[in-house]
Amino acid sequence: MRTISIKKLCLTSMLLGLALLLAACGGNTGTTAQASPTTSRPASTGTAAVTPSPGIRLGPQACPDAVKSPSYWDSIIPTQPNTSKVESVTCGYLKGVPTLQALVTVRFNGSGQILDVYVYDNLSAATPTQIFKLQNLVDGDAKISGYNTVLTAEADTASSVNKNKPDTALTQDLFREFKWSDGAGTLVQIAFPGIFPDLTRYQAEDDQAQVNQGQQSWKLSATQTAQALGASLFQWNANAPATLVSGGGPHDVQAVVSLKNSSPGSSAITITMDRLEGNTNGGIWIVTDVESAGLSITQPQSASLIQGSTTITGTGSAFEGVIGKVTILDHLYTTIGQATVHGATGNGHTTFSTSVTAQPTFNGGAEEGLIMLTSENNASGGVAGAVIVKVLIQK
Repeated sequence: MRTISIKKLCLTSMLLGLALLLAACGGNTGTTAQASPTTSRPASTGTAAVTPSPGIRLGPQACPDAVKSPSYWDSIIPTQPNTSKVESVTCGYLKGVPTLQALVTVRFNGSGQILDVYVYDNLSAATPTQIFKLQNLVDGDAKISGYNTVLTAEADTASSVNKNKPDTALTQDLFREFKWSDGAGTLVQIAFPGIFPDLTRYQAEDDQAQVNQGQQSWKLSATQTAQALGASLFQWNANAPATLVSGGGPHDVQAVVSLKNSSPGSSAITITMDRLEGNTNGGIWIVTDVESAGLSITQPQSASLIQGSTTITGTGSAFEGVIGKVTILDHLYTTIGQATVHGATGNGHTTFSTSVTAQPTFNGGAEEGLIMLTSENNASGGVAGAVIVKVLIQK
């Protein structure tokens, strides 16, 4: 039996998300790659609706008869009798060309519900070509998204919701997304542009399904979504005044909301959001940008990969040398790094450069998270203004 360690496990514009999906993909390299984001800026797939190229359909597709049976893959992977078995076989146009690829998952016996994830190309060949492999997902799951990406779920065993719990009590709390890259010759991790109420596409698609069943209907309201963000991330009053600046109607795909805390001394925060997958027929709102006048984060940029020690630069208004705080939030919106931000000059509008050390709990690769710069309300305390950048975080 295979032994594992329980410890292992941008916003870009809507046009960029569309371009990435429709881009023509190069030939198969025939390589097998462990999934990990590159140190360069990762791709980000948007929340807008997409139109596939001719011959390409979105989402899971029926597999060819010759490869649809789990038993077909036992000798190819290979599985181990009484130890592992092929759990599912799903096909999709994962490379952006009009030929199908197969997503194959393998479940291991024993505690932890370990899952391995594989993607194969050349399905009509005598032996299909493995083009992606991701292993040791505790309580794992994998599926093909409506954007023809691979979505995975697993339990981060060291997270705040799972630490010190037995295998039988673990909760899936870590979600990732992988998209085909011509340059890498495999699927690479990307960042969903969502900031709130969902950080990942896996969670957003699950939330949409719940809303479709009549649950959490506040996610259909742009102003209520903005208020929920303020309460969750800034600890503002849940009924803080929220005003539609543009969009937000039942037939709109985008909304801009101005949210202002009722406390004296607070400034307005501008919140931009998109309908998930451009769906105006009951699509939930996904916040993709949060900003306040006079505050900015210039580095790292949206969808960048950051690691333990990170230098954050930007601008803000200093008072007695202090602009505010910069906070790094993990996949659970838990603070894993924080620092006071000092301006280059003592008072007024200025630049800053601040080093922050983050301590993520996930050891199996990168996780989606946030960098949040907040200014302090000098009159009443708490958050006066904020800007948020979506990032990938890796130990």
